[in-house]
Amino acid sequence: MQLLKALVSFIVGTLVGAAGSKLFGPFGGVLGFIAGALAAWWVAQRMDFLNS
Repeated sequence: MQLLKALVSFIVGTLVGAAGSKLFGPFGGVLGFIAGALAAWWVAQRMDFLNS
């Protein structure tokens, strides 16, 4: 389960970071990275909720 959460977190973080970079340039990449980390944390928490 830990590996799955790590994989999902990586994918979500990468997608959000890439979208921020594409839309807003380098500054958007940094903001996207932060937003991606928050989104990945939220997804991991939701996965935990679904399995308990």
